Amino acid sequence: MPPAPLTAFTQVKGDPPPQHQIVPVAGNPDFSEALQITTTTAPSSAGLDGEYEIALGAEIAATVQQGDAALATFWARSIQPIAGTDSSQATFIFERDGGSYTKSANAPLKIGTQWQRFQFPFRVAENYGPGDAHFQLWLGYGPQVLQIAGVSVLDYGPGDPAGYPSVTYAGRETNAAWRTAADARIEQYRKGDLTVDVVDTAGHPVAGANVSVKMQDHAFDFGTAASAQWLLSDSPDGRKYREVVSSDVNSLSLGNDLKWNYWEDQAHRARNTLPALEWLRDQDIKIHGHNLVWGSWGYMPPDVRTLAGDPAALRARIDAHVTDEAGALKGIADEWDVVNEPYSEHNVTDILGSDEIGRWFTLARQADPQAALYLNEYDLIEDNGWNLRKQQYVYNLLASLLAQGAPIDALGIQGHFSGLQLTPPEDLIPIFDRYTGLGLPLKITEFDIATDDEQLQADYTRDFLTMALSYPQITGVSSFGFWESNIWNPLVAFYRPDWTPKPNLLALRDLVYHQWWTNASGTTSAAGRYGVRGFQGKYLVTVTVNGVAKQAEVNMPTNAGASVKVVADGIANTVRADVDSKVLAGGFEHGTNGWTSLAGGAAPVGDAIGGAEAVRTAATTTTGAGLTQPLVDLNPGTNYTLTGWAKSSAPGNQCYIGVRGGPAPGTTSFQYTLNYRDETAYTQKVAAFTPPTGTGWAETFLWQNPSAGGLTCTFDEVTLTETIGAPPGAPAPPFVTPKLPGNLNTSANGDIEGGSTSGWYCLGGCGGLSVVSGPVHGGSGALKVTGRTANWVGPAQGVTVGPNGRYDASAWVRLATAGTATAEIRLRVWTSTGQVTIPFGSAPVSDTGWTQIRANNIPVAFTGSYSRAEFWIDTTAGTPDLLLDDVAFNVHAAPPAGLDLLTNGDVENGAANWYCFSPCTASAATAPAHTGGQALRATNRTYEWTGPAQGVQLTNGTSYKTTAWIRLADEGAALRGRGGDRGSGGAER
Repeated sequence: MPPAPLTAFTQVKGDPPPQHQIVPVAGNPDFSEALQITTTTAPSSAGLDGEYEIALGAEIAATVQQGDAALATFWARSIQPIAGTDSSQATFIFERDGGSYTKSANAPLKIGTQWQRFQFPFRVAENYGPGDAHFQLWLGYGPQVLQIAGVSVLDYGPGDPAGYPSVTYAGRETNAAWRTAADARIEQYRKGDLTVDVVDTAGHPVAGANVSVKMQDHAFDFGTAASAQWLLSDSPDGRKYREVVSSDVNSLSLGNDLKWNYWEDQAHRARNTLPALEWLRDQDIKIHGHNLVWGSWGYMPPDVRTLAGDPAALRARIDAHVTDEAGALKGIADEWDVVNEPYSEHNVTDILGSDEIGRWFTLARQADPQAALYLNEYDLIEDNGWNLRKQQYVYNLLASLLAQGAPIDALGIQGHFSGLQLTPPEDLIPIFDRYTGLGLPLKITEFDIATDDEQLQADYTRDFLTMALSYPQITGVSSFGFWESNIWNPLVAFYRPDWTPKPNLLALRDLVYHQWWTNASGTTSAAGRYGVRGFQGKYLVTVTVNGVAKQAEVNMPTNAGASVKVVADGIANTVRADVDSKVLAGGFEHGTNGWTSLAGGAAPVGDAIGGAEAVRTAATTTTGAGLTQPLVDLNPGTNYTLTGWAKSSAPGNQCYIGVRGGPAPGTTSFQYTLNYRDETAYTQKVAAFTPPTGTGWAETFLWQNPSAGGLTCTFDEVTLTETIGAPPGAPAPPFVTPKLPGNLNTSANGDIEGGSTSGWYCLGGCGGLSVVSGPVHGGSGALKVTGRTANWVGPAQGVTVGPNGRYDASAWVRLATAGTATAEIRLRVWTSTGQVTIPFGSAPVSDTGWTQIRANNIPVAFTGSYSRAEFWIDTTAGTPDLLLDDVAFNVHAAPPAGLDLLTNGDVENGAANWYCFSPCTASAATAPAHTGGQALRATNRTYEWTGPAQGVQLTNGTSYKTTAWIRLADEGAALRGRGGDRGSGGAER
């Protein structure tokens, strides 16, 4: 700060701006003058922007470096408190003055009428020169008069300098009085009496029976947020990610994947979101949907903002989204953040009014009557509990909505704590009480602590969790991420990048799985009873009498307790844990969620062998139909059992349930199938196989070959589990090889037919991305890229790739302005050891026509732990505007060795997929045929080199074998080729 810091407060903001003057003060040895600040009006906005609508600031006078330890100190007192309160309010900000306004410190202030010293140690977020940053006070809280004095911001330099003060909080000490009361509440509200009665077959009590009670899960929700892509990743980090989720939490929200922009990205939804949700359901993890409406333009699809001038259309667009997403996930999402952060994100309610929020809750309830509906907000309990204006806003909003009859089931309190101001545990209770006084339960939805003091972080984790569990109307605590390599703020993580646990994780585990976990054992009394007081949750009870053990599962969800009667009949039993299937959603109870279409023609139907739904394929004479799903955690060398139920609509069909895989994406070394042809009633088939050593990727598929006559295949209850006991037989070879298509295009919105730029972003700096209706390569839309600032700048998409995989890419490109250039496709992969860029082909392009850039079978190799990847299109020189259409990026489609590359090689679907290497005519004939009902006839051949043909895709360097059964169609012709037979016989070639 300048030498006379009070005189530097010259930056004023507001209408009218705050009045300020330096006044003398007495009675404090640290200073003799103060800056008196007067605000005379309330801000025009009731939201967060109202807080900084009125402000006063001072520029810094020195250079500071990113990461430096800084200390802000000042004194303050209220001369005229805000009406109806006993204090003044302000927020201390240290931030970049303009541009990004990146904040190094942000601390709400509750200022009493006596002088109070405020001190905030913080790390500088960016490099600042003189005048680049400022000390600012937000003052938009209503008419008030306050004074500040003794202002300084000291730069201690990098690292952990001597004398730099540490942060703590009241109640941190181990003998703090609040702990005794909290423990008593936990004993009262979070535990129950579990009773086990043991009787013999006549119903008489059995005394002296050995009883073991082991807790399996908490009734209280301990949750986190996760990424759908990481939940599905088959990398070592992906496997660890799933292991942590499945073992550490019982509740989870997808951090980004259910937000509106992501939901309407159809490719991301099918490839990542829906499979991840199905995996969570298989793990019996509660799903907290986040979120349906986040009311600022930046958090919505771009077209929503264009409706700002048409309230009716805006309302209809939002209503349709709420109904669509909540309805689509009915029975999947257990809870929904219907509205997220209405205080700060209010573009929509500024137009439609706050009452619109109640309608959104009503629409969500209509779409899914069973899901619990939340309003989710931050800064209600953080920062010493001093965000008084926001607390009042949220209270008033909830009271109004409840009075209207809005179906709000709970308040989600985020709990993003800053190390600057950790709210004392005792001060949390009055805030909780205020909101539960409205009749709403609470859930902590995004708990974390942003500080580099890891012991402080661990201690407050311990104390906050203790206070939350002790409060009876709180149903759970969830963090907003857990792994430093995949989290919104690395400081708040529980695991380091190498999966080493941080102290805050150790503190959490000690509470959740030690202090708050019940395992007990003993013997029954003379009355045949054993009892234990335990934490609410699920238990496994084992009773042993005369060496024979019997098990039972017991759920104790409340403090009312639970009881179970076990009959000691001398017959041992074990509660068998479910064997996890590697196939997600193989029962199709949520339609085709978790599966990706292979070639269209697959849809859910009510004709099921188990549950309510199955899936049915309907191939055409030229195109097969099916679904696929990547398999994760498939261990080479482990024997697996593939099983499923299927049926054909008529005999002579070609239906398959299968698994294929290989050493890397794009390289297939094995394929196993359950084969259905004439089974017109549901038939279960079972087969075992062992993935070979070196298997690095695999997928399961349901498939129907091209079929004439409108035949269909119906599939249900598909599972893939580790084999228990003696394995069943190996799969029989298929009667006809399944003709699977090439692997799917993983580019989101690659055909630009969605009417938006969804899925695309600009790598580097460009003027913008837009959809144009002409010129187009195919369909009705193309992507236009303007204002490129460098040759390497261009449209991009995130993709997922695997180590040593092989990939194909294609894009149709032309220039949007006159000229010529060379365009190229490139892929960049980020790993723990850095990044690698891989070229995927280039071609000359111009403004006069479309040019395809295509690359097949490109190897992708990298070292280190995979983080993310993106592909993009740019030019080798210059910055012309670009047009793109029909873009594809996919795993290379290489079939396993020995599989037939031809489609309809048995000619049982007429002449489909065959053409004549002209001039000649290719047609199907019913006789004579070698096998089946048809053969291919080639007539009107005018040259010896003409004949029937099919296109195939070959891999350079690979050996191939071909075979065909051939005969002449007339007696006078001669068969060209070695050892050709004449007349009516057949010859294999």
